[in-house]
Amino acid sequence: MQTDRPFDLEEFDSFEELEAPPLFRPMTLWLGVLGLAILFIPLYLMANTLGSEVAQLEAEVVPLQTALASTPGPLPQAQELIVTLTAVHNQTDQMAAILPVLEAENVDWNAVMTAINDVDGSGIQLTGLEQSGDQLLIRGRAANEGFVTDYARQLETSGQFNQVVIQSIVQVTEPFFTPTPTPLLPTATPTSAVTNTPRPTIAPTKAPVTPMPTATATPKLTDDYEWDDTTPKPIFVGAPAQIHNFYPNFDVDNVIFLAKAGRTYEVSTDFLAPGVDTFLTVTYGDVQLSNDDAALGTLASSVTLQAPPDRDVEVRVQVTNRGVYGADQWYDLQVLEIVPTTPTPTITPTNSPPTVTPSPTQDLRDIHEPNDVDPNPIAIGEAQIHNFFPNNDLDKVGFLVKNGRFYQILTSQLGVGVDTAVTVEFNNEAWSNDDYDLPGSGNFASAVCFPAEADGTAVATISNVGQQFGASKTYIVSVQEVPFLTVDPEEIDFGTVTQGSGPYTQTVQIEGTEPLDWEVTTDTPWLSTDLITGTTPAALSIIANISGLSTGVHEGEVTLGWADFCRQTIPVTIQVNPVQSELPAGYGRPPFVAKRALLQAETVEFVIVVTLKPVEP
Repeated sequence: MQTDRPFDLEEFDSFEELEAPPLFRPMTLWLGVLGLAILFIPLYLMANTLGSEVAQLEAEVVPLQTALASTPGPLPQAQELIVTLTAVHNQTDQMAAILPVLEAENVDWNAVMTAINDVDGSGIQLTGLEQSGDQLLIRGRAANEGFVTDYARQLETSGQFNQVVIQSIVQVTEPFFTPTPTPLLPTATPTSAVTNTPRPTIAPTKAPVTPMPTATATPKLTDDYEWDDTTPKPIFVGAPAQIHNFYPNFDVDNVIFLAKAGRTYEVSTDFLAPGVDTFLTVTYGDVQLSNDDAALGTLASSVTLQAPPDRDVEVRVQVTNRGVYGADQWYDLQVLEIVPTTPTPTITPTNSPPTVTPSPTQDLRDIHEPNDVDPNPIAIGEAQIHNFFPNNDLDKVGFLVKNGRFYQILTSQLGVGVDTAVTVEFNNEAWSNDDYDLPGSGNFASAVCFPAEADGTAVATISNVGQQFGASKTYIVSVQEVPFLTVDPEEIDFGTVTQGSGPYTQTVQIEGTEPLDWEVTTDTPWLSTDLITGTTPAALSIIANISGLSTGVHEGEVTLGWADFCRQTIPVTIQVNPVQSELPAGYGRPPFVAKRALLQAETVEFVIVVTLKPVEP
């Protein structure tokens, strides 16, 4: 029944009394169950998918874990790469350390290092390589002295060194073991053998960029027309003068121009720098004209020529210098066409013969001629320019010497084709020298140093071994007083020794009239010294390494050098006798055991000094 009475909550004691009607209760329960089912289905599907993926990953991980567990370290390929990388890093460090030294030398280092590292691994082990200037010190160990001698000969025949010297061989007690050959690299400062230190592992970083050094241009000291010593450069008639210089030593300048038929030309030099004395030689066809000084009081030259009346000719001009050479020895060279002056006719009496004035003959000899027999004087400290002209010319100079002093006569600045030999005679003694420099140097100058044991005049005779003569075959001779060096004893005799024994040592005392720097060299393979350079007074040990020498008498020499060009040679003699028995007495072992022990007892350490040979530019 419907009523209009309003709904009032206060009529009920609690909310429980507000129950839903019985029709709505089952419907609410089913709605809840349906919601739970909808939420459970996607959760179930997701759980199944994750479970299958986890199972698959576990199946893949198990064999990988097994493989890793069975491998004790990095994979073999990785190990090889690590070893190779370490070796490359070590070689890079070594090269970086010596790169400034290598760049400063004009040396074929690839060939040098190939020759040094070419060793017999069964008997030689290289332990160190040190560089000092143009010399390398090779240190190593050998089974016996014979291996060292053979290695030194091998270095000498390689052609990569100016000189090979065995500086020392010392026996050691440790037996020799065949090493694994390791190529050596030279160090700029004396150190022990190169030690390969593994590089530390660091995180890769970007290496700093090192700016490349700016190359400094080499100044050009020759004139703009070089090289014209053999191939002439063109010069144009009437053009401004060409500016030439006489550089390098014994420079000769050649030019060429076209002379028109019947015309007259003047070739001349001018504006000579101090020290320049030009000499002109003009050649065309079968005609050759020359001039030294154009007039009294000048060293410039001038030649006038007239081309044949019926044809043009090519004229070649050669300019040589009778003075000194240098980048600052300049002169001007010019060719001009001139109008020949017509001489005024001279009226002579009817029956008088014409007067003919002969042309002066050009004297191409040096200003000190003649001095083939009577020496011309030269003062101490003076330098004179001479030439070998005419054929078979030789020069003699005389100079005053005083008792108790030491003198040096030296030739220098030799022209092409000049090879001087000097002999000095004084007080019934004679000293001679052909070439003071080493064979292969290309230097054919000479130097003689001698003591004066009385006051008087020493006479030096200078000849040309090359037997080439001409006005351009010039040289400079100079005389000066130098300090004196003495050795005691002046000769060494090691006496009689047994083949295969040694090494043997004798000491030489070196004294000087003042403290003198000296150096020692030897071309004898079985001789070496404990020092290469020193200052007087000093004691020098000369070592005879006779291993490998045949029986008989052997002669060699050691040379001391000082004052730039003075040399003192010490002759050395030794007699080698054959071995009386193969093995020393008292070994008490089977022969092969005793021989092996003997070889081990002969193990040696050695030092070989080689002088680098620069590459020809």
